[in-house]
Amino acid sequence: MSSLATRLSRRLQGSRRRHRGGGRRATDREPNRGWIPSLAIALSVAGLDWMVKWSVASHVPLHGFDVVVPGRVALWHVRNPAMILGLYDGLPLTGRKMIAVGAACLGTLVLFEVLSRGHRLARKRRKWAWLFVGLASGGMLGNLGERAFHWGVTDYLSFRWGDIWLPPGNVADVALFLSVPLAAAVIVFELQARAQRRPVSEARAESETVPTSS
Repeated sequence: MSSLATRLSRRLQGSRRRHRGGGRRATDREPNRGWIPSLAIALSVAGLDWMVKWSVASHVPLHGFDVVVPGRVALWHVRNPAMILGLYDGLPLTGRKMIAVGAACLGTLVLFEVLSRGHRLARKRRKWAWLFVGLASGGMLGNLGERAFHWGVTDYLSFRWGDIWLPPGNVADVALFLSVPLAAAVIVFELQARAQRRPVSEARAESETVPTSS
């Protein structure tokens, strides 16, 4: 267990490849400091989410509806026992808990991979990887942290779409939604980096196989 923790820690800090003598990218030999801004963003999102949820639960009656911006934004206090956007509402509570745990484990694995590899991107692109990890992990922590105490999630933020008010969400939901386009951008950045690395690797292999004249 301690050996596994050591390997994961080295990978998270970007030191695994440096201990092996380098990697295929020049950035493989750089330390990874991306966990610092990612952690700061995640804790800020989760902290804000919990603070607003506490304030709404304390001052807005359950099922209360209060328009904040006329025709645009309202505080609509509900307790959501289902998943995001009311998914799997018809499943038993045990089934929803299993889905939540499975989704949390999968999400944690994906975020760890991005966090451990993000420093290998170009410097100007790394910040988008850290922002994605911070928003996604903060959104997960905000909702899952509340579910740990009582299964239902406090939703309160509703926007008007035409003549109807959309089902309410919360700060954690907003962070998760914002992380989706960032995830697409990070994937594109990684694919581009791999495509740029391939010609260099091929050219190096060709130079090693070309016979030298005596």
